[in-house]
Amino acid sequence: MTSIVILGDSLRTLCIGHHILDVTPETKLSIITERAEIGLIGEVPGLIPSWPPCPPHWISEMSSQTPTPTSTAVRGSWFLKAMGIQLSKRGGIFQLRTRVTTVSEREAKFVGAGPMGKGSIKADHILDLRYDRQEKPRWYGLVCRTGDSSQTAVFGERPDGTSEIWDLEKPEYTGVSLQEMTWNGDHPSAYISEEVQLGIQLAQTIVDTIIHPVEQ
Repeated sequence: MTSIVILGDSLRTLCIGHHILDVTPETKLSIITERAEIGLIGEVPGLIPSWPPCPPHWISEMSSQTPTPTSTAVRGSWFLKAMGIQLSKRGGIFQLRTRVTTVSEREAKFVGAGPMGKGSIKADHILDLRYDRQEKPRWYGLVCRTGDSSQTAVFGERPDGTSEIWDLEKPEYTGVSLQEMTWNGDHPSAYISEEVQLGIQLAQTIVDTIIHPVEQ
């Protein structure tokens, strides 16, 4: 059985995990993160061209947060949470509150909040997605009731009657702001679709080179 460890808990990480299990369900997949849970802590852009933005079986039940055919946004943190829950149901192993101290291609040493305290994990391949060292623009976002929103170029309507708005400058908003956010990236409207596609591409590379390498 091939073992794959991914460091980090981004949307791209979750997409990699799901695609690997789609192609090679026998793979032992582990995800290590310093967070106490996947999703619901912090916020990411939730703008979507259509729903779902990934294979439907990657997403667990989202109840009232499930986008409708007319929705142009989903609550990003709930989306990540739903993908994490579904990945766990499919056999993915999450090691939460765990900080990796050193990492090589096949071994990661860590300290954590669990009963082990500290230790190491070995795998056929370790993928480190904890940090994006490229400098990205900072975007400012806010959530408001859809009826109070001004439809700017970076705007999306959620299924719960709220909307999210993003701008490179902190918005001057006179209505009732329900949440304020900051996010570093190229463009909020492309975040989900690009992360899904990049995750699938990286996962397929791992499948082709590590799990089922082509014999030369």
